[in-house]
Amino acid sequence: MTEFYPMPLFVKLSVSDIERSLSWYKAVLHFESVFELTGNDGKKVMAHIRGKKYQDILLESAQMNTDINGKGVKLNVTTDDVDSFFEKAKSAEAKMIEGPIDRPWNARELVLQDPDGYLITLSMQIDKNKTMDEITEQINN
Repeated sequence: MTEFYPMPLFVKLSVSDIERSLSWYKAVLHFESVFELTGNDGKKVMAHIRGKKYQDILLESAQMNTDINGKGVKLNVTTDDVDSFFEKAKSAEAKMIEGPIDRPWNARELVLQDPDGYLITLSMQIDKNKTMDEITEQINN
């Protein structure tokens, strides 16, 4: 059974084709549907999807909100294994923008683009024993 809880923060994305977006988020990012809402015509107009706990996204049909544009919006999703998502994204023929790449801020990242142009960065900590001071020093040198 899906856990319901108040979400301290979540993102709403306007999408051009909600079925295509649902399929993409499920196939590429392993998100699952929490709740879907259909309009009077029987077509989905909204879908609440979730990766891990507190990784919630609300997909809205662009018909509900005419503002559809992925410019400037980047979502960051923490994961334990970026490379497994890389393999899944490759097999799903997802558009890969960058990575996997090791960043100086102690993160291994993969940047993907969803069907509406939203950028999704999958990020994992490289060395869990590094302190913030060590990371900052590494970046500054």
